[in-house]
Amino acid sequence: MSFEKIPWAIKVRAFFVSSGGFLLDGYDLSVISFASTIISKEFSLTSAELGLLVSSSLIGMIPGSIIFGYLADKIGRKKLMGFDLLIFLVFGILTAISNSFASLFLSRLFLGFGIGGDYPISSTIMSELSPSFSRGKYLVGSISMYWIGTAISALFTLLLLPTGEYFWRYVFLVGAIISLPIVLLRVKLIESPRWLVAIGKEKGEKELQVKGATSFMDIFKGRLLVVTFFVTSVWFLFDVASYGIGLYYPYVLEQFAFPSKYEVVLGTLAISVGAIIGYIIAINIVDPLGRRLTLITGLSVMSILLYLGALTHISGSILVPYFMTFVAFEQWAGAVTLFYPTELYPTSVRASGQGFATAISRIGGVLGTFYFPILEHQLGFANVLMLFGSLSLLADIISIVLAKETSRKPLEETSISV
Repeated sequence: MSFEKIPWAIKVRAFFVSSGGFLLDGYDLSVISFASTIISKEFSLTSAELGLLVSSSLIGMIPGSIIFGYLADKIGRKKLMGFDLLIFLVFGILTAISNSFASLFLSRLFLGFGIGGDYPISSTIMSELSPSFSRGKYLVGSISMYWIGTAISALFTLLLLPTGEYFWRYVFLVGAIISLPIVLLRVKLIESPRWLVAIGKEKGEKELQVKGATSFMDIFKGRLLVVTFFVTSVWFLFDVASYGIGLYYPYVLEQFAFPSKYEVVLGTLAISVGAIIGYIIAINIVDPLGRRLTLITGLSVMSILLYLGALTHISGSILVPYFMTFVAFEQWAGAVTLFYPTELYPTSVRASGQGFATAISRIGGVLGTFYFPILEHQLGFANVLMLFGSLSLLADIISIVLAKETSRKPLEETSISV
């Protein structure tokens, strides 16, 4: 069976419905990063409670990604597409009507469970349906929708900010509404042909899809253990820094740059534009330049900028172009770390491996998000930048040693056997 001859219309549909999950993730996490400044005052949150609130959806993503990833390998990708975002829709509405810290935390925890489930499903099916020569472009393009979601959240924040105390409820409700058409569009998506071959429902070389891996635990055996260490450690370290800073851009701008909330929103929107520019560049280089160089360059520039910001005690309006540059290169590393597992694991455990890697990365995101306000209060902003710069550098070193080139090769060639 030729996986390179999947009709163009199917690839386009897969791209847009897979991208929808990343768009909602970007929208939601960006909304909470700004809304948290208002919610914190309304509910009189402590620093620890603020950290828990902002990281609540990330916490939910940990079990969600493992469970849905495992199920996607057992019962198929298509059957779960839509169900995960239905969870997002329901708990997005419940988030909007929450009246206490406890109900808000729990609603966002289960909302994150749905988003977490979408990561292994969407990235896996996008990887399996994309042509080998331009697979990187499809995958980076899909992931870049995260920042389109971020930009949309900033626009709705500007529009709804005048509504006053109900502002944060309205922006969460908008996110739930946006998810509805995405859920409906996913109903008609086809099942992954590679998965059908792997389970013996379609003709093809089954062993090329399985490669000795028949269960979830096989990702911790033999050569796949090295793959698991690589993708989880780099993604974990990246997310500590990425989420630790990224979910607090509004807070940082308000504390160290602008007194006006409108200026903070505009600054956050400008940072989103920087990320989108970074993705546009990444889309065009990830296949010809390769995964290794794109990843290593992104992590290297992240480390350098974080160290520079720490040593110069950066503050004021220059934080906007500084973070615009940072997020542009951050996306080079972020995109590759996110989809690398889908190219390195065989079809039979691809979603499981992607789900486990996502879970470990979210632990990093939770740690960075929870501890940032605490560390910033105790150590100062500059020292936090220095810490995150060191973690990015460690991820860079691991990538230099272990990253394998997968560009323009079929998944049957890039995936590793047990």
